[in-house]
Formats: sequence, structure tokens, C-alpha cells
Amino acid sequence: MHSLLGLSLRLSRTGAARHQLYHVSRSLNTKGSVQPNTATPATKADDSAQAPATESPSTDEKPPQPSPTKAPHAGEPEEKIEYIGNTRFPRPRPKPRRTITPGDAVGLDAPAGKVEHTPLKAQLEQKWRDVLSPEKNLESRAKIIREIGESHFQNILDLRNNGDKLFEAPAHLIPAIKAKFLPNLEGKTLTGANIDIVDLCRGKTTLLTVEFVKFAEKHTRSFINVFEATYMGNPKVQVVQVNIEENWAKAAVLRMCMPYVRRAIPKHRHSTYLVHYGGVESLRSNLGIANPLIGYAFLVDSKTRVRWYANGEAVQSEGINMISLTRELMRKAK
Repeated sequence: MHSLLGLSLRLSRTGAARHQLYHVSRSLNTKGSVQPNTATPATKADDSAQAPATESPSTDEKPPQPSPTKAPHAGEPEEKIEYIGNTRFPRPRPKPRRTITPGDAVGLDAPAGKVEHTPLKAQLEQKWRDVLSPEKNLESRAKIIREIGESHFQNILDLRNNGDKLFEAPAHLIPAIKAKFLPNLEGKTLTGANIDIVDLCRGKTTLLTVEFVKFAEKHTRSFINVFEATYMGNPKVQVVQVNIEENWAKAAVLRMCMPYVRRAIPKHRHSTYLVHYGGVESLRSNLGIANPLIGYAFLVDSKTRVRWYANGEAVQSEGINMISLTRELMRKAK
């Protein structure tokens, strides 16, 4: 009996222990096992919050529209549009036209001196000194930078955009007290003589015309024809025509064409038609010659002062004013 009770007690204890061991093992399995990843959506949300936000393209968004063309400021030319095929190209706006104010005095502040003739040996020595001079090198660099900054076709574009006349000449003379003196330049006449334009203009009322290209001949001729129609044969007035060629290659061609020039110019003007070869940057700057493709005309009094100037092809009012102003200069020269 006692043995049966002891066996049952042991079995009960064993069963209780087994039951307790089952629950402990199950709890351990629950804690140590890999649970389903229920936090994955939250983790992804956190990752998406840390990563930079990228907007998905929307079908409702409108395509980018081209920005409207800004209206030019007052005084600026409107933007011109060119089409090549179906492509739209805005043409760049032209640069402001370089010119002087009509009626402003042009020339030198003091009478020009005589052109000095330097022997070739002295010219080469001076050139070598300029090469070794830091100041001359800086001047050369500044000139090169200035030339690089200007387009080779700027003068042509200026004619295309603005025409072949800078301004209409004023109807009055520059006062004698404000007038400046004509810069000097040596040229060779059609008779073969070398002469300075200042010496040629001194003592007479002179219509001086300056041209650099063939295109400008019609401009200067329009003033000369009107002038000679009134004053041809008058010993107190004269026409001096200056043909300047700055390019050495074109100068060689012009030298070969001199027989043609002699035939084209009337014989009575051969002694006052001058040809100059070489650069005249100083002359252009002093006389306000902005575009060398245009012809220029100047009225010079007997004291070589520039009293009036015009450019381009003469209009009727300029021709009338030129004749009356020449008559006024002749009267004051007495």
C-alpha cells in the first residue's frame, strides 16, 4: 500500500515537473524564436524619411513653357528673331553705334606741325628701342586687347543695322573760338608730288573729303558734285580729296590701279587728290571717324580749323547748308 502511494506520488511529481518543464521550454522557445517582421513597414517608413524625397512625375503637370521675351528698355533695339528651318534663333542685339555728337568740335587743340620724314635706319633703331621698352610693350598689349575686343565685322554689322549715315550735319558752323585744327597727314597726289594736307588747305576755304574704301566714294562724290556746281573755278575755294588705304595688301593693289584712278578723277583735281598708305588711327580718332566704311566731308577754313562736317551720302538740306556755310567762311576770310 505504501509502495503504491509512493509510486503515485512520484508519478504525480514527475508529471507536474514535466508539465512545468513544458511551459518553461515553450516560453523560452517563444522568446528566442524569430518573430515575423511586423516592423518592416515602419522601418521602411523611417528609411524613406531619412532618404531624400523624390517626387514621382505627375501626369497632371503641364510641360515647361518657354520664358517670355523680356521687353527691351527704353532706347534699346527690339530683339530680332531668325528662323533656320523650324528652329528659332534670336539674333543678338547690335551694339550701340559709335559716333560723335553733331556740332561738337573735332581735330587738334593746336595747329598741326609738319610731317617729319625719318630715315629708314632711324626707323629701325627706334623700332628696336620700342621692343626693349616696357612702356611701349604695355602700349602694344593694350592696343592688341582693344582690337581683339572689337569684332572684325562690327563696321559691316553697323551698316546693316543702322544704315550708311551716322547723323545729319548741323546747319551752322562750329564757332571759331571753339573750332579745333585739322590733323596733318602726308599723301601723294595724282601728279606724283608728296604734300601735307595742312599745307594744302592753308589759305583757302576747303571742302576736305576722306574715304577708306570704294563703297565710300559715292558718299564723298555727293558732296563734291554739289560743291563744284557752285564754286568750281573760284580761286578762293578748293576741293581736297584724300584716299586712305591702311591695309598693306590692299595698298599694293591700289598702287597698281593708280592709272585707273587718274582717268576717273577730273584733271583739274589731280593736284588736290591725295593717296595715303598706312595706318591713320590718330587721324580717325581726332576727326571722329567712327566707321571707315562711310565717307566723310569737312569744311576747313583758311586757318586750317574744322568748322563743319558731315558723313554718308549728302541729303538735300546738307548740300544747301554746305553752300551757304562756305559762302560765310569766304566772307569771314577777307
